[in-house]
Amino acid sequence: MTQNEEVTTSKEISRSRRRYGVNHVDRYAVGITETITYKMYGGNRVVLDLITDSQNFLAEGDLNNVRKTLNIAKHLLSEIANGKLVATKNAKIKKHD
Repeated sequence: MTQNEEVTTSKEISRSRRRYGVNHVDRYAVGITETITYKMYGGNRVVLDLITDSQNFLAEGDLNNVRKTLNIAKHLLSEIANGKLVATKNAKIKKHD
C-alpha cells in the first residue's frame, strides 16, 4: 500500500457514521461534485438543500437525522471555505426566442 492510498480504520468509519451518517464524509463531499445540483449551482446550493432536509427532519421530530444532516452541511461549508469545493456556479439558462 502506498502513502497516497487512503487507510480508514473501523474506528474512523464508526466516528464518521455517528457524526454524519455516512462511512466516509470526505468521499461524500467529493461525490456531490457529480450531482446535477452541484454542477449547475455549486456547493452552496447543496448546503441549502441539506438545511432544508434538516428542517423536514425537525418537523418530523427526527433529531438524529437533523444532527447528521447539519454536520454534513457544516463539513461541506468547510470544504468550500478551504477551496476544495466551488461555492457558486452560474447556471446557464437557455433563453427562448
